[in-house]
Amino acid sequence: MSGKSRVDTTNAADKSIGFDYQYYYFLNELLNLKTGQMVGLEFLDDVHVRRPDGSNMLIQVKHTVQKNAQGQAINLTTMDHDLWKSISNWCKLITDPLDGRKDVAPQLAFLKQTSFLLASNKLGNGNNTFLASFEAFSASTKSHAELVADIETLKGKSKDIVLQAYMAELLLLDVNVSKAFFERLAFALGKDEIIDLCKASIAEKQIHPKRVDDVFSVVDSEVRQHSFATVKAGDKIEISFDEFNRRYRRHFDRGRSGELIFRDFNPVLPDHLSDQTFIRQLVDIEDIDADAIESHSAFTTRRLNFRNNLERLRNDGEIGQPDIDAMEDEAGLMWENQFRHAHSGQLAPPDERVPARAILGDLRSRKLKLASQELPLALSNGGFYELSDRPVIGWLKNWKDRYK
Repeated sequence: MSGKSRVDTTNAADKSIGFDYQYYYFLNELLNLKTGQMVGLEFLDDVHVRRPDGSNMLIQVKHTVQKNAQGQAINLTTMDHDLWKSISNWCKLITDPLDGRKDVAPQLAFLKQTSFLLASNKLGNGNNTFLASFEAFSASTKSHAELVADIETLKGKSKDIVLQAYMAELLLLDVNVSKAFFERLAFALGKDEIIDLCKASIAEKQIHPKRVDDVFSVVDSEVRQHSFATVKAGDKIEISFDEFNRRYRRHFDRGRSGELIFRDFNPVLPDHLSDQTFIRQLVDIEDIDADAIESHSAFTTRRLNFRNNLERLRNDGEIGQPDIDAMEDEAGLMWENQFRHAHSGQLAPPDERVPARAILGDLRSRKLKLASQELPLALSNGGFYELSDRPVIGWLKNWKDRYK
């Protein structure tokens, strides 16, 4: 038996990356919005742009996972189904009687207000005879009649009845409508690194190169969440220039400022969480149970996020070791004051775990400062966990003897 299995031919990953590609094309259009414009996702088309003069650009977004010998996305071929299906869809839209466009006059009126773009990671190439003919028409070196004749020739050569039907939709257009359609048609091919395009669009907004990834991460996350909530509420996804500015401008402002930006890294956790010194300290004072894996994981994530953020900020040159030393000195002083207060009595308390938990509880409510900027509470907690893991601080009176 040969050929692809049913699993291969309906690969969910291929479909998923196609949806993601469409979303990031939408996001890039959002990042390039101009005053008075609106961008929509899966509303008027895969993506659309409304302009302030009332005109629309409809964008069909097509993605392929197939690669050529050079590891690039394959070419958009002359008989490509994505190409002709997109054109067929637009032809149906132009002539849609339910929208009052059964006759030529409203079709021409619609075309005056509408442009069409096929965007794809597939590459353009000189072997695509349709694209070559279309480009000659666009450059006024080939007439509309010659372009139509080339399409009729392609239809006659094709043995694929689906492709023949797609081409027939185009050839059935009134000659004036057909000419107007081709005058409003464009292609954006070879757009493979769509996330890099989004980041380039962010950089063009005067964002420092070291901050581009941070701005991209938070804007991407929030736009995705907003889109999900919009669809869930039964509404259409369409965002105006003013709305985009209102919702997301603060992230760009932060990217331009000297304010430190902290990331959630989702770090890889160690295999044996309970072997960490800071976890042993927490278990010994009965702050958490020895088998409380969820707590072990959550607290370890905070500790590693703290450490990873410091390392990134230092490597990026946004902070120096003196900034880290000053923060840790202040954290140590906070701990020392609470430790002395909790364990100051002449007589040991019946259960020294009680004052130990009091020290920990106080420090968990405090925010550390790095280069004069407050850390979020979760990162501050992670800082105290990191110090107690080394360990340079502890909770029980004899912590040095037990853990060092």
